[in-house]
Amino acid sequence: MADTSPHMVIGNSAFSNRILPIIKKPESLKTPQIELSEIRHLGKLNIRCTSKTRDMVSKLTQCNLSLQPNQSDSKAGRIALCLGPDEYLILAEQGSEIQLKKTLNSSDIVKQIAVTNVSDALCALSLSGKKVRDLLAKGCPIDLHPDSFSKNQSAQCDLALANVILICLEEDAFICICRTSFAEYVLDWCLDAGFEFGISASAGI
Repeated sequence: MADTSPHMVIGNSAFSNRILPIIKKPESLKTPQIELSEIRHLGKLNIRCTSKTRDMVSKLTQCNLSLQPNQSDSKAGRIALCLGPDEYLILAEQGSEIQLKKTLNSSDIVKQIAVTNVSDALCALSLSGKKVRDLLAKGCPIDLHPDSFSKNQSAQCDLALANVILICLEEDAFICICRTSFAEYVLDWCLDAGFEFGISASAGI
């Protein structure tokens, strides 16, 4: 992926053409049971490294890089996802991804790692509420029962027709990461699939 998209500016909304908030629910339902919002100001770094350099990358990024794929770890406001044996995604506070990339690329291990800023290429959505698992289960093939997909677990999977990364923060709270080009599709799908439960989509946080 390229470091930046020609159509996006870091921190801009992936839903700039939409008017939010949007609330969809049956007339009989007073309060939406699902809340969706875009996490606009979130840095994202894709890092490829070997087992020999993983500990150093963990130290330089101040994140614990898990040995186990599909696991996430939160530390100091950052989330590190293990996407595979040698691939990680770091979610960091706004603007810090630029300095993190510089730090990694100026380190002694620069020739043994690959660091790509994918902040603009990916959109992050916060999904929460007591019916959020029921919503995701409509379009996601993985087992979303709390006993099978719990806190600090993540998965690369499909949500409807979009390839996403799901991160479980709590039993009823998730982050869904998709390509920016699919963001409006994912939003529309969630609004449609979440109608029966009541869903509220708000502006970026």
